[in-house]
Amino acid sequence: MSIPEQVVRWLSGVQLVVLFGVLILRRHYQRVPFFTIYVGGLIALAAFLALNYTWNGFMISAVATAALRFGVALELTRCIFGAFPAAATTARRVVFSILVVTAVICFATISPSATYTRVHAEAVPRLGATGIWILTALAGLVLWYRLPLAPLPRAILLGYAPYLLVYTICMSLYFSPEAQPYRSLIGYVNSGSFIVVVGHWIWVAWGTAAETSVPQLPPPPAVVVPHLSDRLRYDRSRP
Repeated sequence: MSIPEQVVRWLSGVQLVVLFGVLILRRHYQRVPFFTIYVGGLIALAAFLALNYTWNGFMISAVATAALRFGVALELTRCIFGAFPAAATTARRVVFSILVVTAVICFATISPSATYTRVHAEAVPRLGATGIWILTALAGLVLWYRLPLAPLPRAILLGYAPYLLVYTICMSLYFSPEAQPYRSLIGYVNSGSFIVVVGHWIWVAWGTAAETSVPQLPPPPAVVVPHLSDRLRYDRSRP
């Protein structure tokens, strides 16, 4: 691993440690516990890759990250739609449909005689694409139902979907034989995009108190009940 790659990897790891600390310090783990687990899992996987920087280690890390990402998507579904039963039912159906379609496509398009590398080269980008579709569907449902969104879930939702798009493109190119000379550049683009997203999450998590992580609905309009003396005065003034 070159020195610039080591610098980028260490910078990304330090950012994740800072984000994990901010989530604990500002008590966001009470509202988004699985996102906190996701950040901690990424830290553990980064340490695993540092000790086992091989092809198999990279594949294990990619699959584990995809599993944690699905958990974050399900938690966002709960956070956003938990107080809205009709929207929550629609969101669960959409997420389940996306997972079923992805599983069917993965098993139907991969040949039984495909090599180990080829299987992962096709499966990993599709796992990333599944995350994109789930987060995009959640964002569309938020707009459709006009649901209020807390600052941190909004930052996760609106920051993760664009990054996963970049991640999927980078992974597709990374496994492509034609893009072998540009693997280092692809890695820098992917890592740089993730650094930007994590930096945004740190900014929002630090600037948002734990008690404000739940969207506040506007209070119902007050009903003005006239005083008894006002009602008597009104009745006397009537002909």
